[in-house]
Amino acid sequence: RRKRRITAAAALEVSSRETWEPLRARRLEEMRDSLGLLPWPAKSPLRARTTKTIDRGDYTVELVAFESLPQVYVTANLYLPKPRTGKVPGIIYVCGHAFSEHGNKTAYQRHGISFARNGYAAIILDSVQTAETFGTHHGIGRQRFFDWYSRAYTPAGIEVWNAIRAIDYLETRPEIDAARIGMTGRSGGAAMTWFTAAVEPRIKAAAPIMGISTYAANVEADTQRGHCDCMFPINFPRHDMLHQGALIAPRPLLMAHGIKDTLFPVAGYREFERVIGGLYASYGLKGSFRNMEVDTGHADSDFLREEAIRFFDRHLMGVDNRRLAMDYADLPPAGLAVFGGSPPADSRNHLAHEILLPVPVFEPPPTLATWEQRRARILKALREKVFRALLPPAGAPVVRRLPPSEGQPWRELEIETEDGVAVRAFLRKPAKIEKPLPALLYVASEGEELRDIDGLLSAAHRRNASARMALYPRATPDTPLKRTDAIGLLRNAMHVGQTLDSLRLRDVLRAVEALRAEEGVDPGRILVAGEGVAAGLALYAAILDERIEQVMLIRPPESHQEGPLFLGVLRLLDLPEAVALAAPRRVSFYSRIPPPYEAARAVFALYGKPERLFLTMHVEGLLEGLAHHGFASGN
Repeated sequence: RRKRRITAAAALEVSSRETWEPLRARRLEEMRDSLGLLPWPAKSPLRARTTKTIDRGDYTVELVAFESLPQVYVTANLYLPKPRTGKVPGIIYVCGHAFSEHGNKTAYQRHGISFARNGYAAIILDSVQTAETFGTHHGIGRQRFFDWYSRAYTPAGIEVWNAIRAIDYLETRPEIDAARIGMTGRSGGAAMTWFTAAVEPRIKAAAPIMGISTYAANVEADTQRGHCDCMFPINFPRHDMLHQGALIAPRPLLMAHGIKDTLFPVAGYREFERVIGGLYASYGLKGSFRNMEVDTGHADSDFLREEAIRFFDRHLMGVDNRRLAMDYADLPPAGLAVFGGSPPADSRNHLAHEILLPVPVFEPPPTLATWEQRRARILKALREKVFRALLPPAGAPVVRRLPPSEGQPWRELEIETEDGVAVRAFLRKPAKIEKPLPALLYVASEGEELRDIDGLLSAAHRRNASARMALYPRATPDTPLKRTDAIGLLRNAMHVGQTLDSLRLRDVLRAVEALRAEEGVDPGRILVAGEGVAAGLALYAAILDERIEQVMLIRPPESHQEGPLFLGVLRLLDLPEAVALAAPRRVSFYSRIPPPYEAARAVFALYGKPERLFLTMHVEGLLEGLAHHGFASGN
């Protein structure tokens, strides 16, 4: 439902030139941001080199390397026609996920040959995933680099940057007309063509071949199962793929799809064709946009190869229906390796996520005024970007009380945290309440049993001077999710600008509202607690809801690199600074204070309340207002 709403909203935005142009600049900036390219990285020296030139008669192949960032190497083959009369158009060709130790450029050489034999210069780029220097695309889907989402890192970002730097390189070549640059590729190369052409105006015509859709169609078909992480920007702006087409418009755009291709649902790309076709028509350029549909699966073909060249002929050369030279003879892959099997030892391609999006270092400011300004900026960015997709609160949620179980002191509840989503909670409080009570919301972790929570709260149960609620956010039952299911949920949630943890945070915030509305509870004395990643959820609930009085963190992660995962949070801050955001309210650590969190004490000191960041070992004391250990343990 969420993704359908996003696709529908995008369709309205891009329905015509009149609706789209006022939004274009903002959506362009958001697109760059979702790729990790806002601001642009510095354009460091390319240090381009050609290690070998191969003469193939009517064209040459140059084995080229350049550095898109310092020590981030791009290996490529540059196909040049011969003879030439004047400057020729240039084509950036980006590869799909074909595997070769010599780079995936070697699997697509037929495209470079065809372009060169027909009068184009074509540079075929190795993708980071399958290059001569090691890098990866499959961080979330396969390799458990879950911090990529906290950084809002997608390997599409480095691939787009590599393509942009390839254009920079082509501009240095005297053989190439920099005013006539096109871009094309298939599958993963199609995605990089979409993304790059959307943010780089020097691309004058684009031909992404297999794949685009809409996110509504993708989520419904659960296509993430078959896709690499490079296929998607990090969608905290809640864009749709429709925006990518609109950002390319009104430049010439050709796309092609296989009707049997399960990676790009037919309903999705046909909706895309209808909407973007209407946008081009509103510019008076209906003929500049075309979708070809072929009766195949996810496959390349000689037909599509020829159609792509004819498209560029029309829009970069101004010719039509000429006789094309389409024969080709591939070279052995090893002969096209730029580094000959010995890539540079100083390569940092594998660290692209850290180079593009480093984790901020928390340095407490010297004055309270400086901190308050920074705090306001962070809170604004958290609400407008990281948690942009959180549904706004609408009063106390609907709470359904299940029939009591004999011998069970907890009363089971169902709390509706959004339309169609109800989570489990358990409540204990005195039968007779004479004055409003302090209350605890304990956020359960995956697989944490109620009897485990009982043990932690045993003294509070015995004193029975508070209300206690144990909450199981969505996807945290007694039996944890299977890893593959959790990853699938995580990746699909990203398409709607969420993570599994941000969805759970929504549950925590709504449960706090339910607890405040509970009879006999003092709404101004709410303590939120959790263990591990759930401690992070408790902390962010307090950051977003400043009416929460205090937080207790039990063995929290030391960084968002471990969790909780929120889209792009590490672009703003890490967990120790998140604790500082809760100042000057009380933040306690159960059992021990991990060393990185000590930096937050300086912020509490700016408020004159350094003691409000403290160690505790007793939940019941916290509930009754004690921030110290000076009482009898037998009391």
